[in-house]
Amino acid sequence: MFQETELTRLQAQKDLLVLRSSVNRLQLAAEWQQLRSPQRWGEEAARLLQRHPVWTAALATAAGALAVKAVRNPGAVSGGLGRLGKLATLAFSVWKIMRR
Repeated sequence: MFQETELTRLQAQKDLLVLRSSVNRLQLAAEWQQLRSPQRWGEEAARLLQRHPVWTAALATAAGALAVKAVRNPGAVSGGLGRLGKLATLAFSVWKIMRR
């Protein structure tokens, strides 16, 4: 008799775990759909722009200057991007060293 009640309890516990797993699976699928939606990306971008207005202005200015330079002299932009890439690599290396 003790075994039967224990088995019943274990079966109920197993059923509960299966239900929780199903709920987690459905919740993960819903979150994945939400992450994939373009609307979500737009909302995140808008929030990022509102939180960091100085960075937004600086990046917009840099993009504008790069666009003007590309229109005036298309070959100069590729050289500038190469230098920018080298600077970004150097900055990332310095950041990694400082983070330690």
